[in-house]
Formats: sequence, structure tokens, C-alpha cells
Amino acid sequence: MSDHHHFPEELLIEILKRLPVKSLLRFTAVSKSWYFIITSPAFISAHRRHHRNGNSATNLLLLRRYDKSYNEEKYSVLDDTDHQLLTLDNSFQLSFPISCGIGYFRTVGFYNGVFCLSDDYFSDWHTVTLWNPSIRKLRALPCPSIRPAYPFRFVLGFGASPLSDDDLKVVRVVYERKGVHLDECRIPPEVEIYSLSTGLWKRITAIGVNYYMVDYTWTQAFVNGAVHWIGYKLLENKSIQSSIAVFTMADELFDEIMLPDELASENPSNLSMMVFEEFVAVVKYSRRIQGGSCELWIMKEYGVVDSWTRLHTIELVGGMEKIVGFRKNGEILLSTNKSELVSYCPNTRVVNDLGISGNSRSFYVDKYLEYLVLLRQKNHLVDGQYEEIRNL
Repeated sequence: MSDHHHFPEELLIEILKRLPVKSLLRFTAVSKSWYFIITSPAFISAHRRHHRNGNSATNLLLLRRYDKSYNEEKYSVLDDTDHQLLTLDNSFQLSFPISCGIGYFRTVGFYNGVFCLSDDYFSDWHTVTLWNPSIRKLRALPCPSIRPAYPFRFVLGFGASPLSDDDLKVVRVVYERKGVHLDECRIPPEVEIYSLSTGLWKRITAIGVNYYMVDYTWTQAFVNGAVHWIGYKLLENKSIQSSIAVFTMADELFDEIMLPDELASENPSNLSMMVFEEFVAVVKYSRRIQGGSCELWIMKEYGVVDSWTRLHTIELVGGMEKIVGFRKNGEILLSTNKSELVSYCPNTRVVNDLGISGNSRSFYVDKYLEYLVLLRQKNHLVDGQYEEIRNL
């Protein structure tokens, strides 16, 4: 096709932004002008906005798990059609290009079609990677500048500023310990932020951060332009008060959201952050020798403490351990102590074994959306060699 005989660029963009990612990757080879249009930041943003608005009811579900049989991470995209049993039979697999060595990565989050993965479960506490499976692009972040002597603790947050939603950011909050006890960490913590647009970490001051965040088992939820973690304060009477630690990506400031009394008095290690639909959610676990239960709470109006609502209470029977995700039809997905994934219907209380196995902590579930974010980035292979993928 000649560049001299084409649609006006504005009309061409309107057509191209409606196409799926795989088609756009092929069309980069049509001509130089098409290549520069499709790989431009403006088009990548326009394509994401168009498909995000149209994908609020996506029928695709992303499932990550660690397959012990093959000692590898499996990334599957499943059909999440209503009233249909979730199964691997009709799924397709995403090719994972990284070898973790020992065990598997922690999934920090999945946003704008990009995974943020951290190698802190089993190996290097400083390795963070961004990976877009739909375009087979990954970016290994440079080593953080804050590297205190052990022991220390840290959490990561992943998302983007609403002011520039394609500029992905990773925030790293580090608490340096003065001793072996939780109350011997230094406050405020040291904080640094990685921005995709600069490719660098920068340090910021954690003004007003007088609370700690749960380490090792930490979870984060990116909602309303902010990262949310479970936080807690050590009170004068030696008791603990739990809350939600908040970091807004736009102004890069910390804040705090109070929890209802039923959650604030709970040990923070029994609480977990999640996103339910578009709501900030917290799961409270009550462990017993035989089973236990969990409660799913959501904040119906963001930032309003009185809007916290207990949505479901689930008896953890049959070895169920932890909520890992939600289906479009309202079913809840849980991992079990037998390294399996099951679905639970809150209305009927029926539990279905899905025939899907994986290490309990390795399960991660989210809506699957394909975007072009990272298209202009160079790949970095984890063996230390940089390489550009040319044949997309």
C-alpha cells in the first residue's frame, strides 16, 4: 500500500484504535507511517481508552499459578461466561519468558495489560519486572537505590497516575529495622518511585507516615488512582490498630483510610487487600484448628468510613484457605490446602472443584485486557542480556 494513497490520518486512527492488539502488531509492517502511528504514545493511549471503555464486561479471566509438575509458572486466559464452569479446557496459554530459578514470582499487580512481578518470595529482593504478555514485551527495572543492610522490610505498589495513565509507576516503601521486633522499625520509612517515562528510581520523603505495613504476606490494591496496603499502628498500651495505608500516584503523597471497628481491632496479618469490581476491599480471616471463616468487606463510597459493608461471610470448609479472585457471575475463587482452586457461590454456598492445581500463594486472578503499553520499550531478558524483539 502506498503512503500516498491512504485515508486521512484522523480517520485511520479512528479505525485502527478499534482493532485488537494482535492485528495492530501485524499492521506495523504495512508501512513506515502505520508503524509510527501505532507505536506513538498518543495512539497507544487512544487505543487503551477505547478498549477500556468497551471492556468493562469482559468475558476473559486471567489466571496465574505455579505448576509443581513442571516447576514453572502458568499464565492462562479462561472463558468467564456466566453460568459456565470455569475450566482450563477452553483456555489459551500466555508464554512466560522469565525463569525465576527457585520457586515463582510474587504478582504485585496487573494494570493496563501489564504485570508487575517481584522476585522476593524465594530469591532476589531487588528484582522487579514489568511484562505485557499480549505484545511479548518486558522491562526489568534497574536496581533500587534504597538497599539497607538486612534486616529490613518493604512493600511494593503498582499503578499509574490518572494524569498520565500510560506512565506506569512502581512505589517501594522500605522499613529499616533497628532490631528483631516489629516495633523496632524506623518511622517514617524510606520511599522511592520508579516511573516508566524516565526509566529511573527517585526518592521521595514519606511525610506523615507514622504507621507500619504488613511485610512478606503483603497485598496491594490499586483503585481510584492510589495504591492501598494493610497498615497498622502500635498504640501506647502495646495493642495494634489496623488501617489502610494509601499512596496516591498523581501527587505522590501518603494518606490513611480508617477501617470499621470489626477490622481495625484485628491483627493486620489476618487482613488482605483486594479489588472487588471497582471497590476497595478487605478480607478478614479467622483461623481455627478445623477450617475457619473469612469475611469480604467493601468500601462502597471511597474514603467514607461509614460506607464499609460486610458483603459475604464464607465458612472455610473442605480445606479452603484464601480468596484469590472473583468471577463475573458473582462466584468467588479460593485456593485450598491441597493446592487446588475452587469456586464458591455466595447465594447457594455450593463449592465446585475446578480441576486446577497450583501452589496456594501463586494463584492470581484478574480480568484479562490487552493493551499496547510497553510497545516502545526494549526487552530485557533475565539472563542479563538486552534484546529487542523484532518479529512480533
